Amino acid sequence: MNCEQAKQIKIVDFLSSTGRNPARVYGDYAWYNSPLPFRNDSNPSFKVNISKNIWIDVATGEGGNILDLVMAMNSTSVTGALMILQKPELSKHSFSFSEKQKSPGIKINHIQPLQNRALIEYVENRGIPADIASRYLMEAYYKTYPDQEKAFFALAFKNDKGGHELRNGNKTAKQPQGYKVKATPNYVTTIPGNNNTLNVFEGFMDFLSAMVYFKTKKPAHKTIILNSVVNLNYIESLLKSARKINLYLDNDDSGITAVERVKELNPKVTNYSTIIYPQYKDFNQFLNSNDYENKRII
Repeated sequence: MNCEQAKQIKIVDFLSSTGRNPARVYGDYAWYNSPLPFRNDSNPSFKVNISKNIWIDVATGEGGNILDLVMAMNSTSVTGALMILQKPELSKHSFSFSEKQKSPGIKINHIQPLQNRALIEYVENRGIPADIASRYLMEAYYKTYPDQEKAFFALAFKNDKGGHELRNGNKTAKQPQGYKVKATPNYVTTIPGNNNTLNVFEGFMDFLSAMVYFKTKKPAHKTIILNSVVNLNYIESLLKSARKINLYLDNDDSGITAVERVKELNPKVTNYSTIIYPQYKDFNQFLNSNDYENKRII
């Protein structure tokens, strides 16, 4: 078996052969507890894109193809990974998701301008004034299953391919800041501006926090909201050609990994996460802290 042959093996099939099944499946994505060594992953944060046959560990920022996964899981080389993947059952195995695991994904029934009082209160409680929020956010009514009687509602932030980030104030133990879900396709959001500098944010709430922090309603420079660090690979060519890059990512493992990746692509980087909010996980957490001050212009 060579590398190209190995890459034809489905990651979900390989994981199944090791006794690992997804915790949930949404659209084209299967979520697992991370199989990587030294990761105690109680909240599934390992995502497999089923059709593209690639993976990403959201917490660490690691990702790649099936060979990268086997090498990471077994601390081995490419040769070692090929030997592991030569299992006879993998050539015959075809993992299928149970009906319990399957989900048809989010179906948005209706989108309209932001006016729901509960959503406005939620975004204002996150430190974002309604007049700024309404410039970039809509409100969506959606269902997660076809037979769902009553639609849910949430803030909706559209990406460049027509998908949406959906947020509301329904807090859970796993999502203490509010409910978060995606309506696929998952992709980045671009806000036009001067192309001399590129601003990059991880999520839309951090972008809106920057608008508040810098006392503006529109960024001066071209701005990309990743909507997940997983999407960084979609803008690599843009990052390589940028004259200057301002980063506003999270101060966590995946954010730090993403910063290092951007620096590998282009050294002309200013990492504002270590300048503006070094003691906080993200821009929005800082905005709602006692340390918050207004002092810069984006």
